[in-house]
Formats: sequence, structure tokens, C-alpha cells
Amino acid sequence: MKEIENNSLFNISLSDSLGFRKIVIDVMSEACSLDGNGYDGIGTLGEKQMHAAIKRFICPDTQKHEIIIDGSEGCLANNNQDQDAKRKKRRFVADILLENTVYEIQTGSFAPLTRKIQWILDNTSYNIAVIHPIAETKWVSIINSKSGDIESRKKSPQKGKITDLASELYYLRDFISSPRFSLVILMMEAEQYKKNITKDTRRRPKYKKYEMIPISLLRAYIFRNSYDYSLFLPDALPEKFTVGEYQKIAKIYGLDAYSIVKTLCHIGLLTADGKIGRAIAYTKTKITENFQ
Repeated sequence: MKEIENNSLFNISLSDSLGFRKIVIDVMSEACSLDGNGYDGIGTLGEKQMHAAIKRFICPDTQKHEIIIDGSEGCLANNNQDQDAKRKKRRFVADILLENTVYEIQTGSFAPLTRKIQWILDNTSYNIAVIHPIAETKWVSIINSKSGDIESRKKSPQKGKITDLASELYYLRDFISSPRFSLVILMMEAEQYKKNITKDTRRRPKYKKYEMIPISLLRAYIFRNSYDYSLFLPDALPEKFTVGEYQKIAKIYGLDAYSIVKTLCHIGLLTADGKIGRAIAYTKTKITENFQ
């Protein structure tokens, strides 16, 4: 991957893209080869294909997948035997454990990961990297509920953006400043499968979401420290601004805007600075590329 534009954005090389595409094909082929107990069509595989493909892309060696972490390895020294014994009773399964880094692939909300991340940072010496995909380009395929065939396929007008993570970053606010934590966002083209579940043909069709399957890898954002999250602070922001002004310029609205502003304050990129009218005002913190 080649860094472009800023500290966080990276281009995906042709070899990366072709390698990822091959992995997707392999994962889909393996899924289709399973018997009825393991796979019975799109959306019923125990491990979703998006998750499986990313896991194999990050680390092809399956011996390093699904590793139990119970504190017996990579643990931090603790002189309190009672606390040490209690800590070792906790067990988590890492998606990938490669060298000294735990990789967690999270296709949904970050909220369920917070306890695992905190435990790993507090009780082990491992680094932890969270990998999250965003479908920048999405195709929607509708599955016929009776035949199982694809009855229609169209390109979604909605495009996934890095700013879609605005509210989710709030769950990671306590980890962002840690030198052992990083976040990787994979922007990709994906296929969303939905099943038509409408029984009455006279009514407007209702669809149930099934699996989101990756098609190709487009680019990546890698956030290693607090400074990298300045990506969420547009250059057009005035020296002093309110959340209302932030919404208009950053095009992040509602509770998402309040969440990301709180997160940026928490990690030291913004500072509350009096008021403008009745609204709290914020200013950017002067930062350098070595900002942690």
C-alpha cells in the first residue's frame, strides 16, 4: 500500500487488489463446497464471507487464526497474585495473532469490542489493530424467496464514506491515544444480498438483508495515533466554531456530529473554548505529526 494525501490514506496496489480478489473467490468456493450442515446458501455460513476474506487477506496462515488469549502468554507483570489469578480466568479469542499484534476484524459496530480491547491493553503486552470494512460502492442483488435465484441487481446510489464512522469512533475514544492501538479502514466494492420476503404481491416488497460479500479492495485508511484522526477536521473550519458549523462544513449531521466532536475533544484534537451565542465553541488544538 502506498501512502497518499495525508498520514491516514493509502492506495491499494494492483498486487494487493488481485490478491484480495483471489482470496474472495477461494472463500466463496469453499463456502459453496460445504454440505448442508455448514452452508445452505448466502447468509447462512457460520463465519460471514466478508469477515473470512479480510482475515485471510491480513494473514494467509490459518494456524494464526482464532487464537485463545487467556493471559498466560504476552501478559504484563503483576505482583498482586490475586489480581493475576483473576486476570488469567478471562479468555478472549483473537481473530488473528501475528507476532505481537492481535488483529480484530469487525464488520459491525465497535461497541462489542471495547471490553476485549481494554482487557488486551491492560493485561497483555500485545498491540491490537481493529480492521473495519466500508462498502464505498455497493451493488444490491435481490434473491427470489422461492427459487433462490437472483431476480434483480442494481448499483446502490448510496456511497460509503470514511465519515460514516463518526459516531462509532466514540466507542474507541479511550484507546486512540494508546501507542499499542491502531484502526484500519478498508474501503471496498461489495455486493449486498437481500431476500424478497413479501408474501402478498399487492403490497410494497419487503426485503431481508443477507450477506455483504466483498468484490474488490479500493483503498485503506490507517490510523496509528491521535494526529491521524485530524482527517475528521476539514481545513475549511474557522478558528472557532460550534457543532452546528461543524455539521455544515464536515457534512456530518445530528448525533453523529456531536459524537465525533466529543471524541476529538477526548483525544486532544479539539478544545472547548467558551461559547458562541448559546452554543459551546471549539478550537483546534495545535498539533504536529508526532502528536500522540
